[in-house]
Amino acid sequence: MLLKYRLFLEHWTLVLQNLDVTRAKPNKKMTRAFFDSGDVISCTPQETVERLRSVVGLNISDREQEQILALAKLRNALQHYALTDRKGIIESRIAEVLDFLIRFLDDSLLPKLEPAHRDKVTDDMEKIRYGLTRIRSFVQQRMERLKDQLVSHEGHTLQCPDCRQWALLAGNPSSCLFCPATTDPQLTVWNYAGNVLRLPWRSPPPISDQFSQPSTPPVDPCPDCGAETLVRGARTAAAPERPTNFCFSCATAFTNLCEICSQPFRAVDEQSVCGSCLSLGSED
Repeated sequence: MLLKYRLFLEHWTLVLQNLDVTRAKPNKKMTRAFFDSGDVISCTPQETVERLRSVVGLNISDREQEQILALAKLRNALQHYALTDRKGIIESRIAEVLDFLIRFLDDSLLPKLEPAHRDKVTDDMEKIRYGLTRIRSFVQQRMERLKDQLVSHEGHTLQCPDCRQWALLAGNPSSCLFCPATTDPQLTVWNYAGNVLRLPWRSPPPISDQFSQPSTPPVDPCPDCGAETLVRGARTAAAPERPTNFCFSCATAFTNLCEICSQPFRAVDEQSVCGSCLSLGSED
């Protein structure tokens, strides 16, 4: 709502998803009167951020856009987490967005308000800044307490798709020491591919003219354990700057890709081709 209000201050039409559509009368052209009555279909969170960047010209980084959209996508889940008291998820996920929102308010929204209106929110802003400091402190202290537990597991510790902390221990089951979230590795890997790496789901070609296969996450079978829980481009705490091919079931990283089929495999000596392609080559 804060982001959309900044669009409104630029021009009321920027808040609309489509100028030709009203909610109660789909065939009626949008007017300011209809807008003021609330008879509108507003733009999506993604459209909101893109318009702030491209039309208003605000400096919103790609990373900040990802954080905002991820939080918007998970707002229902956050309500569920609050009801089930999964301590840590709400604090961790909201802290990163609050950093952006406070800067957004200070630089892009509050200066646009009338002085009287701006003065009314001064006390609230101080409370928010104080609350953010406490949230940051909670996250830092909790991660500090987990440091000794995580240090010996860096090779299979990844960023948790729920709380975004580097505290997810891959395995069967996978478990996060920060949230804590414990799930089946296949579910974990789907969430990781979508929420952390932001990888698009694959849509296979139609089976027939009438039916098509559902989209699937970008997950491959593991060359060691065979489970379809291997993600390309995953990053572990041992080398967060270096993408690798990682299986969430057997917690194994594969740095080699077959020169023929491009599939991950465990290399022996200086082997550059996987076992399957070697077998096919020997048959030929």
